[in-house]
Amino acid sequence: MTIRHRIHSISVLPAPFNIMLEQALLGVKEDQRDELCVVACVVSSAAWRFWHCWRAPEDNRQEHEWVVFANVMRIAEAEGLTLRDKRVATAFSFTHDSFFIPRIMEQSIRDATGEQKELLERDKTRQRQEHMEGGARNAEFLLSSLKRPDASDRPLFEVGEVEQCADIIRRHDSWKLNPAWVPPTSDRLAVVCLEGDALWPLHPLGVLADLQRPKEGKTRDFNDPQEWHKQLTESLETLVESRPRWRDIPSGDFIDGKSIFRTKEAHRLYSQWRQCWNLSEEQQAH
Repeated sequence: MTIRHRIHSISVLPAPFNIMLEQALLGVKEDQRDELCVVACVVSSAAWRFWHCWRAPEDNRQEHEWVVFANVMRIAEAEGLTLRDKRVATAFSFTHDSFFIPRIMEQSIRDATGEQKELLERDKTRQRQEHMEGGARNAEFLLSSLKRPDASDRPLFEVGEVEQCADIIRRHDSWKLNPAWVPPTSDRLAVVCLEGDALWPLHPLGVLADLQRPKEGKTRDFNDPQEWHKQLTESLETLVESRPRWRDIPSGDFIDGKSIFRTKEAHRLYSQWRQCWNLSEEQQAH
């Protein structure tokens, strides 16, 4: 059975999302593909029914988790992660943003000064912690209830896998906070999940998601190329300005001298998206 037929036999997703699953799974080892297909189809279908099909633009675009999954699989494959790690990474991809918060964007904090800036920083930290804790609880609930799609009635995940996924979700956005927390470089699974998620704002759907999200109560014209350019430069700045807060990470662990990326594949994707959008490092600062 081909991967496409396997997906359609398990998934309950709309057709475009099945295509995204197929494309992501074709990037992993063939001998791991069937098992990851089962895990991805079951988790994504359940997450779709519980959360993502109801998602509004104020939160994010529905495609977010599927783009993150593709990023994570590419990076995990390049890093040589085990099948078990990829199973946990798959669970993370589809459950990490299941708890909605009214977002405070990084650019709003950059534009603020004095007490207003401090207030926004505190509110952002509080809301992100609520988002991560809520997402971890949701993931534990959902992942613990899933069964394999056969007659065995076996759980899809082991208890340890569920706990590991929830632990990563509980800290996955902490790298954006001040003070920041990031996983050590030795924890390659957590690093892969962080970087796969961090690349989303550079994807065309990620840029569109930010443009469609109301900013300070106002909508933006996502048909205006200048708005796209402005949003991209803001997103790129986030991937650079956060790094000085990562005080526990040795500078030699990073791939370049500015960005947050510690895996070669994530950095390659980051560089290619920058080239695709024709944005140099000098342009991203202003």
